[in-house]
Amino acid sequence: MTDISVDVPQVPAESNEAVVAWMASQGWIVGLPRWETDPETGFHVWQELEPSRGRSHALWVAEPMLRHLAAEELVRVLDIEGVAEAIRISFKARIEERGNKYRVSIVPRASGEWRSQQ
Repeated sequence: MTDISVDVPQVPAESNEAVVAWMASQGWIVGLPRWETDPETGFHVWQELEPSRGRSHALWVAEPMLRHLAAEELVRVLDIEGVAEAIRISFKARIEERGNKYRVSIVPRASGEWRSQQ
């Protein structure tokens, strides 16, 4: 059999610590990031471990951002772009580079997810 494993890029330790601390400052305790992909890029996802309201808050950061930004710069971008507010509203938000700017968007729900969480 052929091993079809995908090489998952590692999150720099400083960036992980900065994101974990940033999420904690918002009231969300997260575990280690997991890897998710979409048709355009891969994302590192920090997700709340024990949600208080039944749904967990999650931050999706595009992998290229972790390669291009130091930990302090990443946290500054999260603050400037209002990512915490987006997560509070939609529970799951992602951020990615778009040229010399950033785009914050809601993570699409899986089919049927909305009904199962109401």
